[in-house]
Amino acid sequence: MGNSQTRIQRFRDMIEEIFSIVDEDITCGECFEHIDVYVDKLRSGEEPERVLPEVKTHLAQCDCCREEFEALITILEAETGQR
Repeated sequence: MGNSQTRIQRFRDMIEEIFSIVDEDITCGECFEHIDVYVDKLRSGEEPERVLPEVKTHLAQCDCCREEFEALITILEAETGQR
C-alpha cells in the first residue's frame, strides 16, 4: 500500500510542477544573473521572493540552479562564520 501511495504522490508532484510552469519563467542564465541579489536579501532577513519571485520559482524547479544557490549560501556562511 505504501508503494502505491508513493507513486501517487510522485505523480501529483509532477503534475503540480508541470502546471506551475508559466511564460514568465526565467532561464538558468537569467537566474544566475540575479542569484547574488536574491541571496543577499535572504541573508539580510528580507523576503527576496517579493522582489524576485521568478528566481524563487526557478530555484524550486531547477536542481542545478538550486545546488548553486545552496553552495553559494554555504560558502558565504563559512566566510562569515554563520550557520
